[in-house]
Amino acid sequence: MLKFFTRLERTRNFVLLIFAVVMVASLVLFYAPSNSNLATNLAASTETAAKVSGEYITVGEIARQKESFSQMMQGRPYPAKSVLSNLISSRIIRVEAERLGLTASDAEVAAEIRESLKAGSDGKPIDQARYQQNVTAQYGSVSAYEETVRDGISGQKLQAFITSGVTVSKEEVIDEYRRSNTKFDLSYVALTTANLAQAIVPTDAELRDYFEKNKSSYDITVPQKKIRYVFINTAKIGEKLPISDADLQAEYDKLPPERRNAGVLGQEIVLRIATPEFDGQVLGKATGLVSRLTAGGDTVTKEAFAELAKGQSENPTSAAKGGDLPGPVRQAATASDDPYQQLLTMEPGEITDPISYKGRYFILRRGEAVPKPFTDAKKELAVSLRNRRAYEAAATLAERASQTLKGNKDVQKTAQEFAAEANNSVAEMVRETGYVKPGDTVDKIGVSPQFEEGIAGLNAVGDVGDKIPVPEGFALPLLVDKKEPRPAEFEEVKTQLVEVVKLDQARLKAEQIANQIASGSANAGALAGAASGQNLKALESKAFTIGSPLGEGPSATTNEELENAIYALKDGEVTKTPLKIGENYYIVGVTKREEANMDEFAKQRSTLMEQKLNSKRQEVFSDYLASTKQRMETAGQITIYNDVVAKIDANDVATPSAMPQFPGLPPQQ
Repeated sequence: MLKFFTRLERTRNFVLLIFAVVMVASLVLFYAPSNSNLATNLAASTETAAKVSGEYITVGEIARQKESFSQMMQGRPYPAKSVLSNLISSRIIRVEAERLGLTASDAEVAAEIRESLKAGSDGKPIDQARYQQNVTAQYGSVSAYEETVRDGISGQKLQAFITSGVTVSKEEVIDEYRRSNTKFDLSYVALTTANLAQAIVPTDAELRDYFEKNKSSYDITVPQKKIRYVFINTAKIGEKLPISDADLQAEYDKLPPERRNAGVLGQEIVLRIATPEFDGQVLGKATGLVSRLTAGGDTVTKEAFAELAKGQSENPTSAAKGGDLPGPVRQAATASDDPYQQLLTMEPGEITDPISYKGRYFILRRGEAVPKPFTDAKKELAVSLRNRRAYEAAATLAERASQTLKGNKDVQKTAQEFAAEANNSVAEMVRETGYVKPGDTVDKIGVSPQFEEGIAGLNAVGDVGDKIPVPEGFALPLLVDKKEPRPAEFEEVKTQLVEVVKLDQARLKAEQIANQIASGSANAGALAGAASGQNLKALESKAFTIGSPLGEGPSATTNEELENAIYALKDGEVTKTPLKIGENYYIVGVTKREEANMDEFAKQRSTLMEQKLNSKRQEVFSDYLASTKQRMETAGQITIYNDVVAKIDANDVATPSAMPQFPGLPPQQ
């Protein structure tokens, strides 16, 4: 057993370690709790959302982590179920580590926290009171935070123990290297069922024939309800709310200093990787440049970096300016892999290690933050504050109108009474659905679990429900009519049948055409002609490598069967049968095959062996957790209270959705 512990530090997942450091540092130094009363109440809740072999997961724990992820994603909602899935895995690790005697000790937890705080504070003294305040806001209590750290260390021990017997042979690595680095010039035909379906127009006879053959599938098995409702539009209410400069100044003053930035300045040195086999050589050069820059210390002056960038960077535009980036780097949650985003977590003067990104290596230097003064932030602050106040006012008005509707049971009359306060016309406020059931798309609402839950208790005509958060506002529902479960009539499902039949016919047509093209292509050169005979065009993919998606745009894809088929092809050969991926078919020919450069493999052998070993360990550990979870579920050791979890996400729908985000300001509540 000592053997795997001695290897623990070597096999520790570097990405997880860095992530933990960043998270702890941001927690201690930057964390700002949500101002939403509902979010605050959820974060403090001790209600049980799930149980894992006697270990409880509370609503508060999920809500706090959900809020943290949401802040990192610029205020966009993060599903509670995804948070819960991660927490269940952490509890499984906790249970298994305890069973095997691998739980981290108090001393190990303390050492990890001290090290993380030291890394996050850049050597500055830690404000203990602020640390305790932010830890409590983020995790509920200091002890809960320490348990999270304990789980992380225990998980590393557990992974090291479970994967201690994993080995990798030289042959495995060579085979994978050859497979990943062999290049192919391809000629291929892609048949997309959805595209073929667009040109198909089913006749009424075809629709009715399909309906009769599949009639039972369209039985309406639950009641359908027609709802008339008063719609309270949040934006309309917001239009008339006064927002003073004093209000905006107060909002601005509440922002922590690091949130008052318009971004950070930066410099770059860019080295291009001409072909993959030169990757190691370019990395070596980049590493050498970093060593030169940091020879005098961890921070680098703007002038020193500029001098090296002018002589070494292969981006001529920025190199001429000493590596200066064209403008401040701003936070972009949708581009998390963008290397420039790393500058936002660095200190002025720090530089990165070489970063591989899209065929280039980047060395980046963080410059000074660009302040965002109040005058520049006013417009965005006004939008944020108006949205928040509008939501609060709309919720209050909706509650009052709901009580009125429950008394008079008249949607039209209620809308007339509150139209002036709602800043809307009666015609816009009175809405009515068709006959809907759970899972249906409701006009102007969409598929909404909240709306479905809100009308679930309406069973008698005239029943009125509580206010329901819906897109752009609130709905106050009244049941107008109800149809009991019954066999569907052709006319009421006809529209639904059209798309089903179109796709059904397109699938048959796609398979027929794909088989004809494959059988008519004796070699890769003949593929274009066979495709042309079906009014299709053969496409090309140059220097294709296994693992890359094949195709153009959103339909580009791959799978193991396609990759195996391509790798088995020699120059001039074509797949003898079409390859199906999902609803699409591919016929592929190889016009040129270039084998992997094994001289380059010899240079990277040690690194590739280590990468493969770590990859296999991750796979083994993931499989172990998945099988353990399945075993626990079968034994009834995992219980999820879905109704409780759903309540956590209800706040997302209630929160105004199209709030603009901008750099330097916190996610809007």
